[in-house]
Amino acid sequence: MSEAANVYHPERLEEAKNIALGWRIVGQMEPQTLEDAIQMLRDSSAYATQVYELLYAEIAEQQKNR
Repeated sequence: MSEAANVYHPERLEEAKNIALGWRIVGQMEPQTLEDAIQMLRDSSAYATQVYELLYAEIAEQQKNR
């Protein structure tokens, strides 16, 4: 097995983890108004997108290096 197949980006995984943890904390707060609830849903969607993109890039790179 080549060494390139073992390459991964811990900073990318750490960033995904930090976003997910922040998302979890924010998700525990109850919205006070309908507008707050809508904004929280939008923010959650943005967090999910960021985590997805980071993890997708990591998985794609791992697949490419196999």
